[in-house]
Amino acid sequence: MKKSLTLFFAISILFACGQEKKSAITSDKEKLFIIQNPDINSKNFVLKLLEKVKHYHKEPIYYMRIGKANCVIEVLVNDYPIHNDYELSNYATPIEINHCILKSGKQKLTYRLYPTGDLMKESYGGDEETVTTLTDFTSVSIKIIQMDNKGEQKLKDEVVVMQHNSLSDKSGKFVASGKPYYEYTFEFQAEVPYNLEGWTKGQDLTKLDEKMLEKKALDFHNMYQKIYENQDADALAKIEFNAIKRQALVYYYNKEDITEMWNEVLKILLVKNKTFESIDQYKIVFFGDKKILMLMQKNLNIEFRGFGMFNMKYINESGVNSSMLSGIDLSLPEGKRLENGLYVAG
Repeated sequence: MKKSLTLFFAISILFACGQEKKSAITSDKEKLFIIQNPDINSKNFVLKLLEKVKHYHKEPIYYMRIGKANCVIEVLVNDYPIHNDYELSNYATPIEINHCILKSGKQKLTYRLYPTGDLMKESYGGDEETVTTLTDFTSVSIKIIQMDNKGEQKLKDEVVVMQHNSLSDKSGKFVASGKPYYEYTFEFQAEVPYNLEGWTKGQDLTKLDEKMLEKKALDFHNMYQKIYENQDADALAKIEFNAIKRQALVYYYNKEDITEMWNEVLKILLVKNKTFESIDQYKIVFFGDKKILMLMQKNLNIEFRGFGMFNMKYINESGVNSSMLSGIDLSLPEGKRLENGLYVAG
């Protein structure tokens, strides 16, 4: 089963306009990179990341199989967003969740259910009405499965860790029928050979100055866009390294995996005729027990709902109009000061 990649980026400096300030920007950037991965660049990214990856006798990968009816759903593992599905149909492919599992032990899965709204009307037309509440027939089933990364990873290799079915009342109706929202949390056990800190060493962002926190998050988005505008592969390598490292460690990447991933990143970075959507209609959302911040779309249209605010449009190598909608995870490590900027959530 092919590994997927979710990219997260962060940087904690500002860009200013005007030629006279350019050298000051460069100086600030150099100071940042002395602290954050000064030895990483676009050419050595693959080998430096490969040095961090460990391999084990057993390399368990955990997946989630999910089915739903008469609702749309958001799923978090350990308060980290893992899956959004705002359509009527269901996913047939299992969803990898190792990047939400930092160490062995009890893991927490939370799902949030919402009404289907106009999806029935859009799909079937006719006299279908707008659905504003969950129904008697709303249901969710979630199966946590585990497979060995060194195995064939076929259906016969799946080990079921646990299965959860949404609750019904005595009459068989969904317990939250008639309500506009429902949330439920359950635990499952996972055993992994690695032990990562991830975002756990970050500060509680809800206790910081709200206006400054928002400003620093916007500062980051501006810097991120500038790096893509300038096609600065070395800067992107330094920024991405910490975030992608977690992905590589928990999915036991080999050199081929890392090379393929990095080539894909560079391909998008180097496309021409990029345009960027303005960052205005956003909401601040906290994850990871309030230690991760993301600026997310307010737009509830299916093409935007659940995505982060960074939206780059470009034409891909096949000549097709494409978009990169990125969710940018930001945190503030223990002992760091907010006025100096936010960091990548490791």
